[in-house]
Amino acid sequence: VGKPMLPLFAIPTTAGTGSEVTVAAVVTDPVQHVKSAVIDPKLVPIGAALDPLLMKGMPKASTGETGMGSLTHAVEAFIKRWKHADTEQHCVAAVRMIFGNLQRAYDDGSDMAAREAMALASFYAGLAFTKAYVGYVHAFSHKVGGMYGVPHGLGNAILLPYVLDFIKDAPLAEQRMAELAIAIGAGREGEPRAALAQRFVARVHELNRTVGIPDKLAALKASDIPEVARAAMIEAHRDYPVPKNMSLAEAEALLQRCVA
Repeated sequence: VGKPMLPLFAIPTTAGTGSEVTVAAVVTDPVQHVKSAVIDPKLVPIGAALDPLLMKGMPKASTGETGMGSLTHAVEAFIKRWKHADTEQHCVAAVRMIFGNLQRAYDDGSDMAAREAMALASFYAGLAFTKAYVGYVHAFSHKVGGMYGVPHGLGNAILLPYVLDFIKDAPLAEQRMAELAIAIGAGREGEPRAALAQRFVARVHELNRTVGIPDKLAALKASDIPEVARAAMIEAHRDYPVPKNMSLAEAEALLQRCVA
């Protein structure tokens, strides 16, 4: 951002991106079918108001998609190679709150306690990923969003379990996912880390299903997979501290599993 900005205040109307605390904005180019990030501390609002009443009328689909998008932010910020003093507690808090409240908000949009918890979870996840960054889920999601117009939260939600399944055997990812499984009550200290990590992936699958997220990317065309994979790998390996490197062939294989 090359010039001074007007004072910026944010009042989010979804519990999704956490933009009210991040250094990033995304510009969609409908002609070139790409999404481009703009990153600058000037984009962090001076202040933000989290008002769950503004989210009361969100449709079920938007509630589920944006909520799982927030989960993606928290999980990817937690399972990364860069450490930051603040991010870990924000990630764990967000994950706990989402697993404890997203289903409630989805089932009953007027449940203000659940809506408030989801707004805070999105806020905490935003605080985390603006410092710790994200990973392969976002790299894929940005490309399919720009190419097909897939909403960001929906793209994140569909791709998250596939990426977690790929990285779960990396030592750092396995440890982190085991910690998250314990945090959401899906396991106990002392259980094998691999089993806990697999259980966390299963719980993500389950939450996706219960809030109406499909298993496949309906818009994704098999013929576009090489282009999507190539763009995603460029973004991820340039910008993101992923816990396990993915080859181009592995990226294409993962996307093949997502084709409806």
